[in-house]
Amino acid sequence: MIEVLCFAHVAEELATRSYTVAGPQTLAALRADLADRGVSGAERLMFAVNERYETDTYLVEDGDTVAVIPMVSGG
Repeated sequence: MIEVLCFAHVAEELATRSYTVAGPQTLAALRADLADRGVSGAERLMFAVNERYETDTYLVEDGDTVAVIPMVSGG
């Protein structure tokens, strides 16, 4: 299983800080799943797999941890 960690509005909209999904799957598939679950701005989310930023084509394996990180702004 893949552990998915949720932060900020993603955690609020899903009403959970983490959940698991079956692997393997690409980050693009995980992004689509988040959109299907109703997460706003899913197309702008960033992902870190095992504490390293990855792109949509990355294949996440069982045992990996994915952090779902919303875009942030500052000034």
